[in-house]
Amino acid sequence: MKRRRYVIGILLCVTALLQAQDFVKSFDEFFVAGMDKIDGVFPVYVAEKEIYLEIPEKYIGREIEVSGQIDRGFDLLNRPVDGLGVVRIISPDKATICFQKPFYTERILDEKSTYQQSFSLSNMQPAGKSYPVVAYSKEQGAIIRITEYLMTGDDWFSYNDNFIRSLVPELSEIMKIHPFKEGVSFTVRRYHGVEAERYMLSSSAIILPEGSMPLEVTCAVRLLPLKKDQIRLADYRIPYRTLSFKDYSQNPYCMVEDSLILRWDMSQPLTFYVDTLFPKEYFQAVKEGVEAWNTAFHKAGIHDALQVRYADRKIIPAEQRAFISYDLRIPGIKSDFICHPRTGEILSCRLNIGHGFLKGKLDDYLLSCGASDSRILADRYSKEVEKELLQNEITEEIGYLLGLRRSLSKSSCGKTLKVGDDDCRTIYFGYHPFKGDQNCYDEREKLRQWIDHNLPDHIRLFQPSGKENSNSSFPEDYAVKISDLQTVVSRLDKIVYKGKKYDKGSSLTDIYRKAIRLYGSYLMEMAKVVGSSQPADAQRQAMLDLDNYLFHSVKKMECTYVKENLLETRNNLLYPELAKLFKQLLSVKTISALRLQALQSDRKGYDDIDFFRDLYKGLFNGFDPQSAVSYEQMDIQLICLEAWLDIMQEATEHNSIKKRLTNELHSLHDRLEELSTTHSQREVRDMYILLLRRMDQYFRVVS
Repeated sequence: MKRRRYVIGILLCVTALLQAQDFVKSFDEFFVAGMDKIDGVFPVYVAEKEIYLEIPEKYIGREIEVSGQIDRGFDLLNRPVDGLGVVRIISPDKATICFQKPFYTERILDEKSTYQQSFSLSNMQPAGKSYPVVAYSKEQGAIIRITEYLMTGDDWFSYNDNFIRSLVPELSEIMKIHPFKEGVSFTVRRYHGVEAERYMLSSSAIILPEGSMPLEVTCAVRLLPLKKDQIRLADYRIPYRTLSFKDYSQNPYCMVEDSLILRWDMSQPLTFYVDTLFPKEYFQAVKEGVEAWNTAFHKAGIHDALQVRYADRKIIPAEQRAFISYDLRIPGIKSDFICHPRTGEILSCRLNIGHGFLKGKLDDYLLSCGASDSRILADRYSKEVEKELLQNEITEEIGYLLGLRRSLSKSSCGKTLKVGDDDCRTIYFGYHPFKGDQNCYDEREKLRQWIDHNLPDHIRLFQPSGKENSNSSFPEDYAVKISDLQTVVSRLDKIVYKGKKYDKGSSLTDIYRKAIRLYGSYLMEMAKVVGSSQPADAQRQAMLDLDNYLFHSVKKMECTYVKENLLETRNNLLYPELAKLFKQLLSVKTISALRLQALQSDRKGYDDIDFFRDLYKGLFNGFDPQSAVSYEQMDIQLICLEAWLDIMQEATEHNSIKKRLTNELHSLHDRLEELSTTHSQREVRDMYILLLRRMDQYFRVVS
């Protein structure tokens, strides 16, 4: 019976195949009057609104990259979208072309391995997306219909922005078909619904049927070159973005987990084209931001690696490897790239700068660097500082587009971001060209020897946990940062308004809110030192800094103008940040680390006893009944207690830590109970009675 079903199944498949082949027309039947042919790597046929793509016979088995981008529309310009990516063209039968997306999670990298053939046979890949062959050209190229994939579909490219509403399919039209050296591009105008409220008063809005607006999109089909795979295996000490896989050729008995880095083929310079609509005043900043990396490439043995040019009218952005644009829709810098899933080679990238992001960057710079940079104090919108910040952002983003896990170097106030020694070492690892015919294992062995020679054991660019460690020996001084921030905040109204107050305080309120949240983040960074791997003296100093800049701060983080005019209440902004701070200080992770440090025998550690002693000394004045307690300090004491109780309720799986916190809470209860009758301030005694009731309530629940 099973044999009979198997035979019937084969007959059905054969019948279906024969029927499919019956639909393949001869070229004379296909190429009707009025049809146009556009020659190129992939010839294109156009008949009214129908679009056909020819796959030449010699390209069967080759790989192509299918990508897309929004050219213009909805205030966007050359924005990358999700594309089909890298696929292999296969032809399982005469009636079908498939775009296959192979899996590369399991591999045998050693081409000489005896298991290569058997692995290939056992590692069968799915055929992928199939396209019926409409006809064959006179050169035996398979012709497939692609109309819907360009006009209305989302298989070849897709975008999902909430401000771009549903497609109006009947309005879609092909604007341009352009053959280029590596393939062909299709520019399509689509119409989508629009957020009517946003464009109601805009003279640029084009209101069409159903309230739609045009969106021009270009899809590029690029034939990838035939060349030997240039794979470079990763090393955890060097911070690259990677592709992980399982390799069966490194160990004859088992599989080995490995990864390869993402990088460009730098056998020719990589040119970043800048859109002609990019503001001319920023071009030099962009150029210098990109070319800053040439220093690292030069040390790696590659000269003039990165170049920057304005795109002329002949340049079609979607066809370029690297393109930089400036648009009006989404503030901030967004970058993206497409890489080959087998080799890790980065094939193309886009960097988009959205108008308006520099305003926020200038505010951040004012708050963090205003105390030391007179330029931003004199002019909140200093063009010189603005260009410097843009250049730094570009340099940082280019590092990402080169395959790095972001640049490791940091810029100081009033200085442009430099590509530092760590960055140069990272580029060397990823891009240094090796002479001769060497496999990826030999290359990595040489690079590991280079790492051992150039990176001593106490220096690591990248940690296995995924955290950069280049600045661990020089922790940032957040006490200085807070002091500088206080200087700026105290004169914030004079900086923002320069003696003129036109907007009823809204501009000042916005930046003041940002300043207080920044203050909270600095305090949090201090708190994170406690229980960290930093020396005991650093942890002790962190608690002292919290006392000096929070519990007993002499100079308040306050702007007199904001306070007097009731533009904002500082504590409403700060107290939620302090709740997070105490949850960090009293967390299971922190207390566990402090208790572990108490067991260290090689040096005197900073332990949990030290921590609670310093906390009580700062926050509760060492329980001195004669020490004055401000209303703000009482508020912070309450915030600390609430965070403490929250942690106790959540620490159900950490009995030893919960017990330690419970015992300490009982100790605090006894101290406050005494102060509730002996403290010199009546309001403090009343406050401590409330705290005791809160603790008693908790003890009753848990008992």
